[in-house]
Amino acid sequence: MTVERSYKATVKALLAGALIFVLASCKNDIQQVNSLTTVLDTAQMTGTDVELTRSLNGLIAVRMKGREVRQLSVANNTFEFPKGLELFMYDTLGNTTSHMSAKYSIYYDKEGIWEAKNDVVVSNEKGDQLNTEYLVWYRDKGTIETNQFVKITTADGIIYGDGMVADQHFNNWEVKNGRGVFDIENE
Repeated sequence: MTVERSYKATVKALLAGALIFVLASCKNDIQQVNSLTTVLDTAQMTGTDVELTRSLNGLIAVRMKGREVRQLSVANNTFEFPKGLELFMYDTLGNTTSHMSAKYSIYYDKEGIWEAKNDVVVSNEKGDQLNTEYLVWYRDKGTIETNQFVKITTADGIIYGDGMVADQHFNNWEVKNGRGVFDIENE
């Protein structure tokens, strides 16, 4: 009987020791935990092949299309388009007045600011085309602006500059430090 008690005591001691060893060896790597929570906090909502519209008085004013969209902040209503974006602006008759595309974009709805980066192209209904690497649309001001290099191609020639400001439909624009090749008719 003493051998049996000794055996049971030895097994209990071994199990207790193993449990203490397992519990003592468990730890959370704070960097690993932070990376997991960062990944979870990065995007509140994601979607692929998304089309968003913004209407004014019941009419579509802006239509946005993206291959991927991530809602980064619910509180600020911030959307990221990491794989590019196409944006169409409409007049009150439903006609497309301008088109913009970029390889990356982020929209801050609360601030009314849209940033477009990497191969940004804007065109209007007259056929004018803007090429730049960075552009900001200020929704409430109704303007698009950049302080980076621009190339504007029109029916009359090509204009280069170190920035520009235009109305959001890209009909009236002003180039900073403009230079280029123009066709001028003499009368």
